[in-house]
Amino acid sequence: MKNLPIKTHNAVVSVVWLLFCIITPNAVQAKSYHKLMQGVAVGMDSVQVVEHVGSPTHWQTVERFFYLNDQVVIMDDEVIDIRVKDRIKPTHKNDKIAKRERPIAMLRIGMAKDEVLTTAGVPTSTEKGIDLYFSNRHRVELTDGQVRSVEMHIKKEMEILDWIRLNFSKGGLLFMNITLAFIMFGVALEIKLKHFKEIIRKPKSALVGILSQFVALPALTFLLVLLIKPTPSVALGMILVAACPGGNISNFISSLSKANIELSVSLTAFATLSAIVLTPLNFAFWGGLYSGTADMVIPIKIDVWEMMQTVFILLGIPIVVGTWFAHKFPKATQKIIKPLRWFSLVAFMGFILAAFASNFQFFLDYIHFILLIVFIHNLLALTTGFSLATLFGLPRPDRRTLTIETGIQNSGLGLVLIFNPNLFDGLGGMAFIAAWWGIWHILTGLGIASIFSRKPLQN
Repeated sequence: MKNLPIKTHNAVVSVVWLLFCIITPNAVQAKSYHKLMQGVAVGMDSVQVVEHVGSPTHWQTVERFFYLNDQVVIMDDEVIDIRVKDRIKPTHKNDKIAKRERPIAMLRIGMAKDEVLTTAGVPTSTEKGIDLYFSNRHRVELTDGQVRSVEMHIKKEMEILDWIRLNFSKGGLLFMNITLAFIMFGVALEIKLKHFKEIIRKPKSALVGILSQFVALPALTFLLVLLIKPTPSVALGMILVAACPGGNISNFISSLSKANIELSVSLTAFATLSAIVLTPLNFAFWGGLYSGTADMVIPIKIDVWEMMQTVFILLGIPIVVGTWFAHKFPKATQKIIKPLRWFSLVAFMGFILAAFASNFQFFLDYIHFILLIVFIHNLLALTTGFSLATLFGLPRPDRRTLTIETGIQNSGLGLVLIFNPNLFDGLGGMAFIAAWWGIWHILTGLGIASIFSRKPLQN
């Protein structure tokens, strides 16, 4: 076979390799891959690899784009992996400068092949090959039937979330926007002028609630980020969720908890309206402070004006329409307001599940990275509301309300912002945090409501 032309030789090698995969006994596969892989060297052909190690657990036919020493792995015209030689530390947050310094910093797992070329430009070199996996921990890269690289003890770290871009169709994004707008319309039906008067008449509880939600929680979230040091996209997801207003189901949870419903609705009304300005500003401040000091892997651009416009469309318009509807048609409002509370809960769950369904495999593979983080973050939010309310000596119903209003965040708003192509374009870590928070805070909210509803309200 050594005298055959190169192309013919490679074809023969590939056929032989496949035959070996079929006939290799399972006993060989059962051996320790760790020891066997040590004998695989660069330059071996595929037949020798299979003879030495046994049949691969699975394999992929791929195309490799190289940008200097960094590698983009493409299968079926979509990026499935990004393999960087060294940790990326761009000196500029500006997209164009970062792209010129290290093009791969602008790429994401999930991008289409054409988008890779548009975003990062023509690669330094390209090649077609095969990736052999022996379990999910050992990989052999083949080019022209020969080993070009051996990777042992592959371990997916949380950093991979920075490289993932979750895919969401235009139709799916439109569904999310309409669902969120309808939910906020339902919230607006319960907002009355008296709720704002209540804040002025009894300002203490309301001011503590505003302090808890828009000052204490974002600040403590920032400290938590500095303490646990997650990857940048996860950190920014935590900061964005903390910057969002109270969740759309907080009033429903408060009613189940025998909390101060008037205060809950008043805080929701104020938080929803003020979020048009406070959410972008809070995120820009704490996110900018973080990205300015952190060891960033990817360039992050925070466009506060784009965020304000998006939040105004998502929150401002439905609130105005809902308030007008409640004033113009009070009888119809009274008939639909209770069913809408339940519908909001169901719609919000559907909203979150839609985000999961479109990227189900990504969530199955990587959600374990953020489960504990969301648990701790949500616990911090709940504790912040309860602690501040207790510290300021608020009545017990008000403590319950502040606990819920601070712990139930509008992560749906966060998701829509994250999937906005002009803002974060489905950045993996951010989307994982917001999506799982959306499910988890419902579970904790219902759990807390169950506990509160059984306890007496004597102060």
